[in-house]
Amino acid sequence: MAMTYRTIIVEDEALIRRNVSRKFSELGTRFEVIGEARNGQEALELIEHTVPDLVVTDIQMPVMNGLELAKHLYFAYPHVKIVILSGHHEFEYARQAISYKVEDYLLKPLTEEQLRSLLDAMELKLGSAGDSLAHVSAMLDEQVKPEDIAEAVKLYLKQNYMHEITLQDMAGQMHFSVDYLGKCFKKVMGETPLKYMTGLRINEAKRMLAVFEDMDIKTVGKAVGYNDSHYFSRIFKNKTGLYPSEYRQRLQ
Repeated sequence: MAMTYRTIIVEDEALIRRNVSRKFSELGTRFEVIGEARNGQEALELIEHTVPDLVVTDIQMPVMNGLELAKHLYFAYPHVKIVILSGHHEFEYARQAISYKVEDYLLKPLTEEQLRSLLDAMELKLGSAGDSLAHVSAMLDEQVKPEDIAEAVKLYLKQNYMHEITLQDMAGQMHFSVDYLGKCFKKVMGETPLKYMTGLRINEAKRMLAVFEDMDIKTVGKAVGYNDSHYFSRIFKNKTGLYPSEYRQRLQ
C-alpha cells in the first residue's frame, strides 16, 4: 500500500479553507487532508495530536498568524513541511518565511495546476532522506546575546536530536562553557536544552508511530536517539501519558 502524506489546512476564512481541502481531494494525490484549523493556535493543538507531514497555512490570522506558526513548527517539529498560502505579495513576509525553511510561498487564489506542482515537489522532499545540515558555530561570535545563543542551540538540536547529545557536545560545537550555554538557554526558553531536545525527539517519535505503522517500537526509539527501547518507552510515557504501543493503538 502506497504511503499517504498527512496534511493540515490552516486558514481563518471558512470558504477558502474548504476550497483548498476540496482541491486536495479532487486531485487524488497521496496527500490526505486530516484536519483543518482557523488559526495557528488551533493548528498547534491539532498538530500535537496528529503530527502531520505537511501544513498549508495562511499568514494573516487571529490569535497566532502563519509566520508564528511556521517558526514554532521549524523548531519543534523538524520533519513537518510548511507551505504559506497568502493574499499578500510582500517581500518581508517571504523573507521571514524563508528564514523558517518554509517550502513554498503561494498567492491566493490557488489553482489546481499550482497545487499539483506543489504536491509533486513535496512528495519528492518528504520521500528524501532528509535536509542537508550545517553547523551553527560559524554563525556565532563573542558578542552574541542570550537570545541568539538560545536560537543557535535550538537549531543545533533540531539538526542533531537523533544522535546521542550532551550539553558538553553542544558547548564544544559552539565554543561556549557548559554553564554559560545552559544558563542562556534556560533564561530564554524556560527549560534546559536537554529537556527541549526530549520534546523534539518525542514529537518525531509520534510522527513515526503514526506514519510507519509496521515499524517496531525499538526501531522508532533508535531513530529518534534512544538506543534503549525501555528507556524510550518510559520517556514517551512521561511526555504523553501513554506508552508508544498505546499511542499507536489509539491512533488506529
